[in-house]
Amino acid sequence: MLKKQTRKLVKWGSSNTLIISLPREWTKRNKLTSEQEISIMENSDGSLLILPPTVELEQSVLSATIDSQKYPTKEFLDQIIQTKYLSGHDIINITSKQAFTQKRYQEITQITQNLLGFEITSKTPNQITLQDVMSIQQTNLTLLIRIISRTTLELLENFIQALQENDITLAEAIIQSRDNIYKYHMRILRQLRKALQYPALLTQMELTAQDTLDYTTYVTTTNDIAENIETMSRAVLKQPHPPKNKHHQATIELIKQTLQLIQQATGAFLFHKVQDAVDTLNAINQIKEQKRETEHQIDIETNMPGIITLQIILDAVDKIAEAARPIAQAALRQSL
Repeated sequence: MLKKQTRKLVKWGSSNTLIISLPREWTKRNKLTSEQEISIMENSDGSLLILPPTVELEQSVLSATIDSQKYPTKEFLDQIIQTKYLSGHDIINITSKQAFTQKRYQEITQITQNLLGFEITSKTPNQITLQDVMSIQQTNLTLLIRIISRTTLELLENFIQALQENDITLAEAIIQSRDNIYKYHMRILRQLRKALQYPALLTQMELTAQDTLDYTTYVTTTNDIAENIETMSRAVLKQPHPPKNKHHQATIELIKQTLQLIQQATGAFLFHKVQDAVDTLNAINQIKEQKRETEHQIDIETNMPGIITLQIILDAVDKIAEAARPIAQAALRQSL
């Protein structure tokens, strides 16, 4: 790697074009001659990225090898594979000195299903290869973010309906759909980390380092919201359903207000709406205060059926409302 160098700008011809010379060590290492062309890309911060012709985005392929026998449980192996996935590895080879059992192969297959864009591309008795078949150049990051946003809002809308109608089937469907949000969340984080590793990718995606931090905050927080919606759904399934009384209705109204809050925060981030971001930050404490008041009224009736369910739901609503804060703050950074 070259140390920091300076170059004097030289006027070329009568057109006021300015030129600089390239570091000799760099041109020699990349085997450049005067007959070749280099690529110049302008970053969004105004800096320039210079790439030799031999550098192609497809060459930035990372591979990793995991010894399956070091991680005997499915949960342990899952965490290791997910770590490699998030780190931007495009090929993950899972090896074993002993032939894979059918159970182990099924575990790896199930793990792969949660890695959006990855498939098992080869299998031998002692090695299974997982590979990214979704090119980063073909991945529309904005589309993925909008999908995870829309799906999360739909989950919260569905939960309101499930609570209103005591619909156990709908609550079960929410839990199943939540897995898709997690997969999209993981894929987006992988893309962002991959882009940070390769400045050419970051430039091609028209992102800055600050953008990646804001997007990471957004999708991680959105995934947290989905997790709390899942928590509420599981509470409805496991605990006695609260009777349809004033407390039940107050809880539903609070969730509806929280849904509007998240819709506003999401819109502020996706569409760069400064006022919506500010309004979101101002509304969070109001919802949290209303949650405490609703909780206080419920606590008065300690023997009310379904009280535990409502308490779990209210705690989750409080966390969802608080999650709107980092989203709104990221929206302001993006907009200003």
